[in-house]
Amino acid sequence: MKQMKQWLMMSVAALALCGTVAGCKADAKQPVNGTMETPGDKGAPPEAVLDLLKQLPPNDERLETVMEDKAGGVTVLSLMQCSEEVSSEGYGMLVVHGDVVTALPQVRHGKMPRARYDAATGDLWIIGSDVEGTGVLVERPYKLRFGDDGHADIVAEVDPYDIQQAMCQALFYDVKDQDITFYNEQGPLVTVTNHILDMGDIMDDAIYIGEQITYGIDGQLTVMVTPGLNFVTGKVLQYDDMPTFKAVVTIGENGEGISLGTITVDK
Repeated sequence: MKQMKQWLMMSVAALALCGTVAGCKADAKQPVNGTMETPGDKGAPPEAVLDLLKQLPPNDERLETVMEDKAGGVTVLSLMQCSEEVSSEGYGMLVVHGDVVTALPQVRHGKMPRARYDAATGDLWIIGSDVEGTGVLVERPYKLRFGDDGHADIVAEVDPYDIQQAMCQALFYDVKDQDITFYNEQGPLVTVTNHILDMGDIMDDAIYIGEQITYGIDGQLTVMVTPGLNFVTGKVLQYDDMPTFKAVVTIGENGEGISLGTITVDK
């Protein structure tokens, strides 16, 4: 009888331990990590851009048309170079509204700027980029409105760091062997399998975001974020098997603060 009692006590303890382990496993998912440690720094435009945009006409050959909305009477142009010898370093845009020209030297347009004018709301969206490079593209949206005099004013912009931090609070993952499962706050989103086997083991802090942040401006402002996978050989993030996630971005009152809608997989 004593042996039976001891066996029962051991069984109960084992079940309790299994429950604890199962509970830990159920809570194994963790939030994604961010590569940016501070708010994004888009830098400052060169003096040559500041000086040139004060007097540059919209038909100058150094400008490239990004968007032309004939119905709304709005054109957006980017400065490709100051001269054959002087680079614009990716800075400088002009917004033409009717006969009124607004110079935006502080906007870093980069290589793939985009723009969209919504006549119903009066919003002009410009997508520029803070960082471009091999495997890295970090974009920054600007929201503009036209004043009574026709000039355009930047009323809000979305710092990529703020997007990263919001995603870190709402996107989770766990790793089992080579399978990575991603979750939003409602549950699992997608499972992908890592096929990169020559970089060593996957790190415990496996998933990082912050190097690939882009936007869609057809209708609502939508952010697309692709996470990178971290291996023990060093933090050189790999993206080969990684999915892309998207969420609608809402900007707070007076252009301050952002919030994300439900994160989904971008198909």
